[in-house]
Amino acid sequence: MRQAPLEFARAVYGINDHSSGRTDTMAAREVARAQRQGMPVTEERAEQRARAYLPTAGQEHCPRCWVVYGQKNPLRFRDTAAERPETALCHACGAEYATSPD
Repeated sequence: MRQAPLEFARAVYGINDHSSGRTDTMAAREVARAQRQGMPVTEERAEQRARAYLPTAGQEHCPRCWVVYGQKNPLRFRDTAAERPETALCHACGAEYATSPD
């Protein structure tokens, strides 16, 4: 799971979209949702969290929830099937990540 840098970029896009009035993008909605929950999202704090994202095996947590909200919500893994790779789902924000062997 090397998604934290992508979630940081997504947070920055959301911050910029939200501040410039483009509130209809998914990233801007995520930033607005975080702010409504009392978690102000700043570029500096999102970058710190993205750099600090170090999940341990068996205790993987959602990179989006960590970067945007500072919360460690556990991921739920679904095994590989013929039509899809192994995926990890976050029950809190709805993010889904395809996993790959390191």
